[in-house]
Formats: sequence, C-alpha cells, structure tokens
Amino acid sequence: MNTRIYEYIIAVAEEGTVTKAAQRCFISQPALSQHIKTLEKTYGFSLFEKKGNALIPTRQGEIFLSTAKRMLQVEREILQEIERHKQSVPALCRVFTDIHMRNILLDQIIPDFSALYPHVRLSILSGDTETALEFVENGLADIAFIPICGSCPSKVASIPIEQNQYMLLLPPGHPCAEIFRQNGVRFELLQQETFLLNSNHSLFRTMQDQILLRYGIKPEKTVSAHSMTRLAFLVQEGKGVSLLPDSILAASKVRCPAFPLDPPWRFRHIAAYRRSDGLDPAEACLADLFIRHYQHLSAK
Repeated sequence: MNTRIYEYIIAVAEEGTVTKAAQRCFISQPALSQHIKTLEKTYGFSLFEKKGNALIPTRQGEIFLSTAKRMLQVEREILQEIERHKQSVPALCRVFTDIHMRNILLDQIIPDFSALYPHVRLSILSGDTETALEFVENGLADIAFIPICGSCPSKVASIPIEQNQYMLLLPPGHPCAEIFRQNGVRFELLQQETFLLNSNHSLFRTMQDQILLRYGIKPEKTVSAHSMTRLAFLVQEGKGVSLLPDSILAASKVRCPAFPLDPPWRFRHIAAYRRSDGLDPAEACLADLFIRHYQHLSAK
C-alpha cells in the first residue's frame, strides 16, 4: 500500500475535519473522502465517527492509526538508512585521458584529489583524443583530459589546461646544435638521423608525422616508444633525435639542446566535458589540479 494514505488518515484524526486535512495534505476534499471510503470498504469497519462538527477515530480507527504511525516510522528509518548508505558508497567519476596525462593523473593529481574528495572513486579510461571526445559526447565519460589541435564537437565544452608547442630535441654534443642556435632548425641536415617517435595511434604521433611531412623529411630509421618521457631520455642517451612538447622537456628534466620550430607547431591540453551536463565540483577540482600542475612546471 502507498504509505501516503497513512498520512491522510493521520491528518484527518489530528485536524478533526476532512476539509482541513485535505488542505494540509494538498489534496482535494472529494479525493480524500474517497480514500477514506475505500479503506473502510477494504477493512470492513468505519475509521471515523462524527461528534458535533468533528471527526474522531472509532476504536478500530485508533488501532489503524497506531499501526499507520508505526508504518510511517519504519519508512522514515528505511529512507534514512538508504541515505546513510549512499553517503558511505563512493561516487563514481569517469575520467578519460591520453597516455601521457594518465601518468600525470595517477602520479600527481589523484593524491591531492583523494584528500579533497575521499568519497569519489575515479574510473580511468585511456585512449586517443578522437575516442575521448566520442566518449564525452555520448555520455560514456564525465570528463576527459586530452591534447587537441582543432576544436571540440558542438556538444562538448572545454576548459584550457595549458598551451604547448613542439620542440626539436637533439642529443648532448650533437654537431647540428650550434648551427640551429645561430640559424634556426634546418631539417635537411637531419635526414640521416634516427627519429624517436611516439607510438602509433596517438595525437602526438600524428603531430610528429605532420611536422616531418611539413618539412619534407622521410626518416630512414625510426624508433617508437609508448612514453614521451622515455623518448626524451633516449635522446639524452644519444639514441636519436625527437620532436616533443616543451612540457615533456620541463617534466623530464633532460639536459639536451632543444629548439623551437619555425613556424611554431602549437597545440593545447584541455579538460573536455559534455556541454549539457556541465561540471560538478569534483570534476572542476580535477581540472583545477591539472592547471596547477602545468603552472608549476612552467614556473620552474
């Protein structure tokens, strides 16, 4: 039975009239009268009797009222217990990142985030930028932290995390370093070099390939690595040259000659979310922590 009917009967007993009880319960008088008649017909006894202008419970009505109050109390206890359970169960935030930002999330962001939102559990997905935007647009991810060159789909909004640009990284003592310092990067001098590139199927590898195409370079030998930080260290070890974002150079702290491209090859990291959903406080906190992380790197 809908426990709302118990509230109606209790209201009639306390108010003494159907009219006042109907007003208190925000129900029409005829509807409340019909509820009473239906109950009386179901149980086979009258719930109220009239004394003067007031309705008072019959003996059977008193028994019904006593039980109704206990039922409502049980319902309140159930709802309170459910609410306590909700508060104790971690909320879920689905976060999509590319591989590089996933490492930052795990190592730098989550410890601070967990201290601020201990009841929020993060479900972390990783993949390329195109997949991330599809997941956000279709409601399969709540927020995505990704690199991007162009614009987001119309249903996806974004917060800028940082601006970035690609740099040419040479091993320490490379003979072209002094030439590039004086005259700028000349890719034709690197035609015989081994190019250390990001793994396939990532936006970073796509941008590296586009840069090489722009300057007409077809490396005779390439070596791929999943981590761009690993690429930076391979360059430092003299294994080849690479094209890497300047934020990677700052984070990895490698000691290698690095040169900007002319014209610059820029991109940005963003926090992407579905425009219709907006950001909840926990998601906004994640974005802020990423912004602070990159600001800290830039300040070094």
